[in-house]
Amino acid sequence: MNRSRQFQLIINSGDVLLCDFGPDPREPGIYPLMSGPISVPPEMIKRRQVVVISTASAGLAIIAPFSTNQPAPLKPYHHFIPAGCYPFFSKDSWLKGDMLQVVSRARLDRLFFDGRHQRAALSKADYRAVRASALAGLGLSTLAGYL
Repeated sequence: MNRSRQFQLIINSGDVLLCDFGPDPREPGIYPLMSGPISVPPEMIKRRQVVVISTASAGLAIIAPFSTNQPAPLKPYHHFIPAGCYPFFSKDSWLKGDMLQVVSRARLDRLFFDGRHQRAALSKADYRAVRASALAGLGLSTLAGYL
């Protein structure tokens, strides 16, 4: 995705980016491993929109993914973003605050919308709700009042 990128992407908390989680290891020839813990498919595959929770670690970012599939049942760690609320969300999307990941910044790239690659970020209110959802996903909902 961004292997040929010639610039350093500046990433901030609250940015919405595209994360390449990699190919489906169940595809023949990708991961020919048949046993052991490394043969278990990853929790997320493909490219998906994510929000940056933290960039505190050099070369890494803590992210939370979005899904266009409505979770059932809805939990406190889900946050709904309606389609059209932002130009980069063309479908209803749900933050998955229970699926936090630490990823290399090399997996992240800008979104493509309005005919070009560009920066995207959530509003302060949505980012606060995202952080509360992430705390709920970690079992720390009682800390949300301090956001």
